[in-house]
Amino acid sequence: MDHIADVEREGTALLDAARAAGLDAPIAACPGWDVSRLVGHTGKVLERTTVLVREGPSAPPDNDRFVRFPADESAFDRFAAVLDETVTALRECDPAASTWNFTGTDLTNGFWRRRMANEVAVHRADAELAAGRVPVVDPERAVDGIDELLVVMLPFSAPLKGTGLTGSFHLHCTDTDGEWLTVFADVHATTTREHAKGDVAVRGPASALFLWAWNRTGPGTEGLEILGDQALAEGWAGIVP
Repeated sequence: MDHIADVEREGTALLDAARAAGLDAPIAACPGWDVSRLVGHTGKVLERTTVLVREGPSAPPDNDRFVRFPADESAFDRFAAVLDETVTALRECDPAASTWNFTGTDLTNGFWRRRMANEVAVHRADAELAAGRVPVVDPERAVDGIDELLVVMLPFSAPLKGTGLTGSFHLHCTDTDGEWLTVFADVHATTTREHAKGDVAVRGPASALFLWAWNRTGPGTEGLEILGDQALAEGWAGIVP
């Protein structure tokens, strides 16, 4: 799949929704955030990624290299410019070349191509929800975003969260291929790509499942079923980065 094309497409859609919502609109999934902070956060993540894939450092770039996003509507134009620069950097880089990332695994530029496609898709959904729209994620992008969350992100984030969540989750896409079993034990998360019974089963279209998995929509989402241990299911929100 073309991660870079998705970075451009999702980023453009994020910007459109952010303009429609306005800078002061709240971001429901991130308490205390508004659209202004969302645009600034996503823009900084893109700027950092540009540095990482162009320079290939072995450690994260210092924060003082980045100028704070403006708090007025000029932030939208800056975001557009940053998005263009990041897309160019991702296209021009060697995906196999070494660079730092926070997980300590897959230390290549290819990691950042995938990470940015899913990062921007999540925040595009935030902006659309702020604008009163119903976000829909392309099924292929949604499956990849769920897979990255379960296989790459949770093994890194679960020990940091330290919630003590214990049990298993079976996530199942109903409109395309995609099934996973994630087991939490001793603050660690292990995922296998398989059909298996979990303490909680979450089933639905890939888009709805992606948005649920990333804590962007709740159990009332159309087409989504959450079966099994409801108390355990509620603990999901505390473990996702």
